[in-house]
Amino acid sequence: MNSNRSSRLQPNLDGLVDALARQGWGVTDSLVDGEQSARLRRRLRYRLKSGSFRDAAVGRAATRARVRAVRGDRLCWLNDTAARGTERLWLDQLEQLRLALNQSLFLGLRHWEGHYAVYPPGAHYERHVDRFRDDDARVVSTVLYLNPSWRAEWGGQLRLYPEGQAVQDVEPAVGRFVCFMSANLPHEVLTTHHERLSIVGWFRRD
Repeated sequence: MNSNRSSRLQPNLDGLVDALARQGWGVTDSLVDGEQSARLRRRLRYRLKSGSFRDAAVGRAATRARVRAVRGDRLCWLNDTAARGTERLWLDQLEQLRLALNQSLFLGLRHWEGHYAVYPPGAHYERHVDRFRDDDARVVSTVLYLNPSWRAEWGGQLRLYPEGQAVQDVEPAVGRFVCFMSANLPHEVLTTHHERLSIVGWFRRD
């Protein structure tokens, strides 16, 4: 990432780090611009058309299963080694955030993993946390929304349940980025009435 782009990112990264430290979650609308969001959306559409998406599941290993009553999204994993162009740029931006989180909060984050996510109309994801009971690798969860011109009546909000704070609903507006602590922030995706597009992921320890 060039130095000019990195310097433009820094205020957003600092704000996210501060919000995570204070309240366990943060939101910014300035991490990516409209052009980058549109390019990522086109990549999502290309992967969707090429048949790279699969139904999401719940559970792990032998208990893993598709349960539409719990979650109804479809996903396509982003492979770091295969990422090119606008996907590579997004991964580079996430790397800058990883470094900032480690420098300020000493989280020991080693890498990011994530996927494109599509919620068809009628889909939702019930309240949950992003860390498995027997695995503490996931530390910070991330979401980048890609839908242009989202309308409130379409639903699909990310609902956060921060301890000791009021419930927070985050509208999936284009270019909006959300991050939160994976282990202790329950959240859900409310039922969407319009196709909902995003990139979801986690900063992980080894």
